[in-house]
Amino acid sequence: MRNVDSNLAKMFVAIAEEGSIARAAARENIVPSAVSKRLAELEAMLGVALVERGRRGIAVTPAGETLLYHARLILQAIDHMHAEMSDYVQGVRGHVTLRVSASSLLSGLPLDIQGFLALNRQVKITIEERETPLIVRDIIESKADLAVAPAMFPSEELQYLPYKDKTYDFAVAMLPDHPLAALETISYSQTLSFDQVEQNQATAVVQLMDHVTRQCAVTRRTRIRVRGWEAVCRMISYGMGIGIVPSVLEASYGAFLKLHFVPLTDNWAHQRIYLIARDFEALPAASKALVKYLR
Repeated sequence: MRNVDSNLAKMFVAIAEEGSIARAAARENIVPSAVSKRLAELEAMLGVALVERGRRGIAVTPAGETLLYHARLILQAIDHMHAEMSDYVQGVRGHVTLRVSASSLLSGLPLDIQGFLALNRQVKITIEERETPLIVRDIIESKADLAVAPAMFPSEELQYLPYKDKTYDFAVAMLPDHPLAALETISYSQTLSFDQVEQNQATAVVQLMDHVTRQCAVTRRTRIRVRGWEAVCRMISYGMGIGIVPSVLEASYGAFLKLHFVPLTDNWAHQRIYLIARDFEALPAASKALVKYLR
């Protein structure tokens, strides 16, 4: 029995993505008959049909979808390995692929990364900011070693460790003459009768507010959706509504955009920031060192 190696994984990904034996063969620079033969051998080895052939080409079966997922993981791991080995040739002694949320960046993560790199000059960190749901998916799919983000919707497939004592609190941003501006604190339910400015629905914050709103049994009046916290604050400053935003933004945009911030009292409005990984014990040495520094 032949094992599924990187060549077979690459070939199957090509078949699935191209939807055609001929196009997959052209993509991999081999003859179509060789692709057909290897596909047949792969199905025989696994004992299950991986594709269905029709007039419009090839479609993967449910079993094929599962294999496709793992085949892509294999190829991503190999690409990651080659990239890290190339870094070692250039003198790097460790490479960390890090996904971060906007909340972690606002909570002082850049300064902590700077401090870590000052002590570990031969470690390279590749950082990408993403929305929290996408960060979770990237860690599950091994597209990154480590993440720093809130755990608004924890996954059982991942492990979580606190990022120091970092918290991420929310407030309601509004114009100073808004009816709610006289309050010292506010509950989320009190905001629902006013027009809201929000980020797009793919963000964890908006998904969390959707969940909380359903529990309040009230329809939220979302007027505008924009990308990024700065855009949210600017729309509020133009009188487009109020918005649930990180409290830390008051220092940057309160005086600058003439906004007033009222802290939220709801439990969900006080989030901890976490280090997230599939398995902290299985992380490479450089990633483990970063985890230790950030704890």
